[in-house]
Amino acid sequence: MDASSERLRPRVAIVALGCRVSRADADAVASALGEGVAIARKGERADVVVVNTCTITADADSAARQAIRRAAREHPGAAIVAAGCYAQLRPEVLAALPGVAAVVGARSQGEVAGTVARLVARGQGTDGPDAAGEPAGHAAWGEAPVVRARHTRPFLKIQDGCDARCSYCIVPLARGDSRSLPFDEALRRLALLGARNPEVVLTGVHLGAYGRELAPRRSLAELVRAAVRRGLAARLRLSSIEPLEVPQELLADPEVSPSLCAHLHLPLQSGSDRVLAAMRRPYRADGYRRAVTEAAARLPGACLGADVLTGFPGETDVDHRATVALVEALPLAYLHVFPFSPRPGTVAAALPGAVPAAVARARAQELIRLSDRRWRAFLAGLRGREVEVVVERVKDGVARGTSREYATVCWPADPAAGDVRGALVRVRVGGDDGNVCEGVRADPPARRA
Repeated sequence: MDASSERLRPRVAIVALGCRVSRADADAVASALGEGVAIARKGERADVVVVNTCTITADADSAARQAIRRAAREHPGAAIVAAGCYAQLRPEVLAALPGVAAVVGARSQGEVAGTVARLVARGQGTDGPDAAGEPAGHAAWGEAPVVRARHTRPFLKIQDGCDARCSYCIVPLARGDSRSLPFDEALRRLALLGARNPEVVLTGVHLGAYGRELAPRRSLAELVRAAVRRGLAARLRLSSIEPLEVPQELLADPEVSPSLCAHLHLPLQSGSDRVLAAMRRPYRADGYRRAVTEAAARLPGACLGADVLTGFPGETDVDHRATVALVEALPLAYLHVFPFSPRPGTVAAALPGAVPAAVARARAQELIRLSDRRWRAFLAGLRGREVEVVVERVKDGVARGTSREYATVCWPADPAAGDVRGALVRVRVGGDDGNVCEGVRADPPARRA
């Protein structure tokens, strides 16, 4: 396509807020749009803007509204499509915002690309298509995020929805019951992504529930093992997974473990058994401790992270101290910390014993400081080690990427030797600045996935 034709193509900007599932959905939209539409680069005016929203907290709701208002300012005259979880639960709120031409909830994610195509056509004075071109039988999942690779480590959503019904969580109301991408289709999409990218991140709302409702019944471990045996990707990363659902048998499997990234994110939420029971979590502190300890033993040197929620209704100082003590006792490298946010429609929103916001924030800050110390210590532990890194950016003579251990690593770039976007490079870590490791290229030379 020549430069003049490129300039004439309508442009679509895509904004993804929230979790990796939201980002996977946004990538699926980008891939389903077809070559007649260009994805707007940063700073380019767009004809249509898709904002994939999150609703996990009140702050997420606010961020979604702000993102839509910002899109209306930055892309005057553009048609805005509000999509995702917040759009599912409060469509009337988003429909009233300036510039919003359509609202498509998370349960209709496969319809977003078709909606965009119709808006593009309307803007050009023609009738839009009735379908977005998703593979037959899998329209509800959207297209595989392959055609337009927006990441060197793309997210593949293999599961959506959740049956767990934790008392504080709004996601099941937004995304519905647990459902899995059919086994063969998941492998097909993984193969497409793995052929173009050095790493694929398997993601889902309740990832460990993958395959339970399929006929025949499948499992995450079975999918990973099949992918590795077929050589579908150079390396695989599991996104957030419930602690009791970690496929521990894979971590020490000599056939599988070399392809798995040494990184697990295991939601904790609280170290207090009383609070965990009120949250309707399926484990207690000892169960979480055993899961983390076993994973650390099977993956020496791995990066293990956790979610923690502070200020849950009825949480006392004793409960908070139990959380701090559990985190301090475990080999966790980082925490994602969230003060409790009551979500309308959840059990926890009606519970007594509200914790003052200032107290919840103070408890969160204590855990964030603990997380910062742990992360600095984890990066310091990488000094002197060789790590395998996916090159994600090369700019001003510096290459930057993500290691198997989830560390950001930078080093002096040598494009002639293979330091190019999408390569797998071995880097010897020399130090860090508290957030990013710094190093030099290690032998052997870089290899491409």
